[in-house]
Parts: sequence; C-alpha cells; structure tokens
Amino acid sequence: MNKKGFTIVELLGVMALLALVLLLVVPGLSKLSGKNTKEEYETYLDLMVQYTKTYPNYKSKSYVCLKDLGIKKINESVICSGYVRITNSGSTLTPYLSCTQNGRQIFKTDTFSPPSDC
Repeated sequence: MNKKGFTIVELLGVMALLALVLLLVVPGLSKLSGKNTKEEYETYLDLMVQYTKTYPNYKSKSYVCLKDLGIKKINESVICSGYVRITNSGSTLTPYLSCTQNGRQIFKTDTFSPPSDC
C-alpha cells in the first residue's frame, strides 16, 4: 500500500515537540531582550558623559543638558530628557536620564530632577 501523508499520532508528536521547544525558548528570549534594552540605556548614559567632555568650557558649568549635547535619539518613538551633573571642577560627571515611549516611562536613573532649563 502506498501511503502519502502522516498519521494523526505523528502530527501530534511533532506539535508536542514544537510546543516544548517554544516553552523553553520564549522566556529566555524575553529575558535577553530586557537585558539588551537596559544595556542600551547604560551605553547612552556613557555617551552623555563622553559628549560632555567635548562640550566647550564644561568644567566651568554645574550641568549640561541632554538637548545641548547633540546626541542622536535612541530611536524615533523614545523621548528622552536628561543632563550630566558636573562636580569637583569637572572631575566627576554624573549622567541622569529619563525616557518615555508612548507616554509610558521605560527608563529612569535613580535620581532624576532636571534643572528648569533642561
């Protein structure tokens, strides 16, 4: 007899294997995605510090606003505001950042209270 096709048991077995693989892979992918997003913002904070070092006369200021640094946006749907606090005559640069997407806050440093002109 010439069989063309799969039995229901074979199809159910393949579906069960696919479901098992998805159960193992999906949680790991979402955890990895969250970790990458956090690292993206931490890299952005480092960029803020590096750009501040190139800002004219930054050592004579107490802070530099994100909008003045000229850094590219993270992406078009994320709106960020922040500043880099400068202390000890420019020897300590501490970045502060708050980002929102569609009106929902997605990232914020521990302390964020921007100066009035930022």
